[in-house]
Amino acid sequence: MKLRSFLLSVAVLTALALPAAAFAHPFEGSVGPATTISLKRANGTNLTHTTPGAHRFSISDLAGSHNFHLLGPGVNKKTGIAFTGSRSWKVTLSPGTYNFRCDAHPMVMRGSFSVS
Repeated sequence: MKLRSFLLSVAVLTALALPAAAFAHPFEGSVGPATTISLKRANGTNLTHTTPGAHRFSISDLAGSHNFHLLGPGVNKKTGIAFTGSRSWKVTLSPGTYNFRCDAHPMVMRGSFSVS
């Protein structure tokens, strides 16, 4: 009986810790100052795939002639083209494909990642 209670406690704590882990290591988006745009994991690798659920995005907009626009199922977040600075977004991702781009240069400055 004690083992069962212990395992149940571990399962509950693990389930509670998983959403917190997504916020502990936000995805890092960057646009500018040149014609560059990127979205990376906290370890510096490009974000190409992630799991559904709540995630935090830390955006660094380094140019007054670009913006960072995140689009996907139920998501439409962006910085302004004239804006420079940082933004932090809490975004709930659903399965599908998400795109990020600069609205002023959407054919050159863009990327995507999948959620499943």
